[in-house]
Amino acid sequence: MRETQGGVALPPSPEKIQSKFDLSIALSLSTWPALTLAVQNSWGGPDSSEKRDWFAGAISDLISTTPDADVEYVEEFLLQVMNDEFDVNVEDGSGEEISAKIIGLRKLTLQGDFAMVDEMYSKWQERQGRGSGERINFHHFSRDDHEDETDWDSDGIDEDDDNDDVEMGEAPALVKTPKEKVQPKVDEEGFTEVVGRKRR
Repeated sequence: MRETQGGVALPPSPEKIQSKFDLSIALSLSTWPALTLAVQNSWGGPDSSEKRDWFAGAISDLISTTPDADVEYVEEFLLQVMNDEFDVNVEDGSGEEISAKIIGLRKLTLQGDFAMVDEMYSKWQERQGRGSGERINFHHFSRDDHEDETDWDSDGIDEDDDNDDVEMGEAPALVKTPKEKVQPKVDEEGFTEVVGRKRR
């Protein structure tokens, strides 16, 4: 609701516009599944939550210092930070969606239209109130791992039995093989070569 003076609506203050825009960035990031998974699973380290907050501030600073920033420019920044700070390479197009949302909200807040930000905030409060009990299955592969490692959360849903186990039977008994005795080697001059125990 806009403030009025003598029945005339006053434009929102620059501080209020910036505050609402900052809130819209944080709310937009909170709906981004890639970032949410990265924070929940501490892919950015133990301070992943703080990194998400810093991320929102960095986006705000980027757009404030680059007023002509477009969706592509912001998306590039988002994807770079996700890669650098959370070790996540986002390739599902969601970076562009979040960037477009942020740029759109920037235009609305500059016009003094806070309805969408307020709606996003009330939805966020509802989610917080009922708790987000939803579990998301995921596979995370780290660039540094040389083995295939998979992390997942089970949501209690039984999977189809398409991949039945194969009955293998009993494993064969282990048989001790006798050590092969090393034959002494005699060189051309008649000397016997001494072989260390490790070489036998």
